[in-house]
Amino acid sequence: MMNITPSSINQVNYSLKELQDIFSAMNSSIIVAITDRTGKITFVNDHFCKISKYTREELLGQDHRLLNSGFHPRTFFREMWKTIGKGEMWSGEICNRAKDGGLYWVKTTIFPFLDDSGKPYQYIAIRVDITAQKDIKKITHIAYHDELTGLPNRRKLEQRLENEFHQSRRTGEKFALFFIDVNRFKNINDGLGHIIGDMFLVEMANRLRNVDYTSNSIYRHNSDEFVLILNDVDRIEDKAGEIISVFNKSFIVETYEFYASISIGISIFPDHANSVEELLKNADIAMYAAKSSRGNQYRLYRSNMEEINDKWLLLETKLHQALKNDILELHYQPKIDLKTNSIIGMEALLRWHDPELGYMPPDHFIPFAEQCGLINDIGVWVIRKASAQARTWNDLHNLNLRVAVNISPIHISTTGFVEMVHEVIKETNIDPHFLEFEITEMSMLDYTEDLINTIKQLRALGITISLDDFGTGYSSLNYLKTFPVDVLKIDRAFVRDIVPEKSGIAMISAMISLAHALNLQVVAEGVEEEAELNVLREHGCEYVQGFYFSKPLSVEDFTKLIVNRTM
Repeated sequence: MMNITPSSINQVNYSLKELQDIFSAMNSSIIVAITDRTGKITFVNDHFCKISKYTREELLGQDHRLLNSGFHPRTFFREMWKTIGKGEMWSGEICNRAKDGGLYWVKTTIFPFLDDSGKPYQYIAIRVDITAQKDIKKITHIAYHDELTGLPNRRKLEQRLENEFHQSRRTGEKFALFFIDVNRFKNINDGLGHIIGDMFLVEMANRLRNVDYTSNSIYRHNSDEFVLILNDVDRIEDKAGEIISVFNKSFIVETYEFYASISIGISIFPDHANSVEELLKNADIAMYAAKSSRGNQYRLYRSNMEEINDKWLLLETKLHQALKNDILELHYQPKIDLKTNSIIGMEALLRWHDPELGYMPPDHFIPFAEQCGLINDIGVWVIRKASAQARTWNDLHNLNLRVAVNISPIHISTTGFVEMVHEVIKETNIDPHFLEFEITEMSMLDYTEDLINTIKQLRALGITISLDDFGTGYSSLNYLKTFPVDVLKIDRAFVRDIVPEKSGIAMISAMISLAHALNLQVVAEGVEEEAELNVLREHGCEYVQGFYFSKPLSVEDFTKLIVNRTM
């Protein structure tokens, strides 16, 4: 019988039938499979069937995911396919799961067979069973390390903390625990998909390894939560700064580029805790205090933080209930055409009055909604409610009012946003030309091609796009040239400077002239005085809104307003 070795496979031009005959005749411990270019199994030898516990009929036409043990992260197989897809040999150790549920390890070498154009048309995998060779060291590693990131896991962290606890009791030396959490990870995971989310976590773990050069003190605690143990408590501030600094750079994952921020809570043993459990709990409390400050912050535990966190937990619970029970309200502020002095539209403004907490200002609970992952649900509610109301007013009173809705940059960046808008338009039967989405200039500073494409799709539906708070961001001219917008909204800060500052008039005049040069409409918001109105009218501003005409009104009061003005 001919002796087949891995090297001889590539040296001789065997036909597929010859290879199948050779491998079938071999009476050895070698495990062989042949797949087509898509990974579908076209041949297995008897030993493959024996070790996998599957019959040949059950294996043919399937791919190797049938044997997936779940031990290896997705990136493991992605890299394997990347290698063999380029026509290169791949070798490594794989843990498979047999039909009866048992795990077995195989040393695997995969050889691509190339066609005349140099592209693989089939693959031969030769495996050797190495299950018996896997020693206790490997098993222990698996038990104490996270499979996705390779970092020590929660079980290993608990061991380390117990050791640190007893050593600190003996020596009197302190140590610090850093609780690190990714802000709004749910938006990354849901918006870009779980595969991208996993790849992001791997990259995050790598960045944290660069901060902890020994790689002995970083642990994956749970999902997007990581823990660092620091024995030199005098370096707490420096170490926190080092961790935060590695997140100032964007993440590039596959075709996506985005920024992610973290929150860090720090507790010190024995200053802040009498046990390991209390140390973890207090670091977690400090982390939530850092979250309330929004983006790349750290906080050292203080005794009053628990009370503060209880308030944040109450706020989150109340906000969930308000959304679920339809307690949130929309008030509407009219937009006025300065030429005709008529109402041409309105801005929908979110209001929340809780029976227990009282009136909650939007600038208080909207940032919190972004942090706790409720902003997308709230955004959908607002778009649906405002669309239905605008259609009701237009139909009942024979009007053509356009309703403007503020869109969170987090929400508009979510996968499926345009599809959601489609559904709302269909559900409320509103003409898209009566919808306007306001996006703040600041939210566009870290723009992506995906955001630009989303805006183009919305405009293609007939929806108007406004650039809100114009002048409060940076590089405004560049962004105006880049983004496909229809309306420029001048921020109240500039309107307020019109009187009596001449420089304020010059600024307003320049903004209006710039907008007109780019064929954009102009809305000045926050108009409160007649002198402001006169200057805006004199310099060609088309539309205004503000307390000079009306404060934001409830549905009932706004209805009275439009009825009175149209009679």
